[in-house]
Amino acid sequence: MNTATHSTAATPAFEIKGSALTLMVLHLLETDTAAACLQLREKFGKSSGFFKNAPLLVDLSEVQQAGASLELEPLVDTLRELGLVPVGVRGGSEEQNRLALAAGIGILPSSRSERSAPEAACEPVSEPTSQPAPAQPSPPSGTKVITLPIRSGQRVVANGDLIVLASVNSGAEILATGNIHVYGALRGRAFAGAQGDTDARVFCLQFNPDLVAVAGEYLVSDELDKAHIGKTTLVSLKDDQLLVEPIGIFDPHE
Repeated sequence: MNTATHSTAATPAFEIKGSALTLMVLHLLETDTAAACLQLREKFGKSSGFFKNAPLLVDLSEVQQAGASLELEPLVDTLRELGLVPVGVRGGSEEQNRLALAAGIGILPSSRSERSAPEAACEPVSEPTSQPAPAQPSPPSGTKVITLPIRSGQRVVANGDLIVLASVNSGAEILATGNIHVYGALRGRAFAGAQGDTDARVFCLQFNPDLVAVAGEYLVSDELDKAHIGKTTLVSLKDDQLLVEPIGIFDPHE
């Protein structure tokens, strides 16, 4: 018995490390929770399958002054109903933080730098560490090049531009803070400008994505013009809406 106890104590069962994760951030802009829930259903209801089980952080910076008049529980319930996983709030008042805990989600520190709308759909959030980590330089921005096909279930993230010299299969996900270039078929999900770069673009040789997004604005496959499918395509953001432009036709059999 003593031996087993000693062995358990000597062998760590877990460790806690800091890391940078990319997740969606919902920036709440008003205190009318009913209106927000309605718009969320309109926004995510038609494409809930693409975001099923996706973690999400709720930013309360814009409504912090509302205090307890903001009803968080219905908002959290709606997000869960849509298949999202709200993990916490940030930027809220002391009372709002208390309501968040009562709704079963955590509290994250406020963002060091807030950006004006339109905000990015995704941004890096640091996990807590067991002890203060030494200061480290930010990871270098640059171009990431992928030479092999990206299979269903795989996820590739680039801090800069992403170039894929192959196809992106349905069920795969590619995300870049800059532009995305796919020199093959794009059948999965592509998120360009993931930290709010509204000048980011998606270029692909054969366009047939599950979902395509630039700086938080997105279209799912059912919303795409059938005339664009299979074409060599450029996707950009104009007036807060995605612009899909065929720029040629690629036939691998020619």
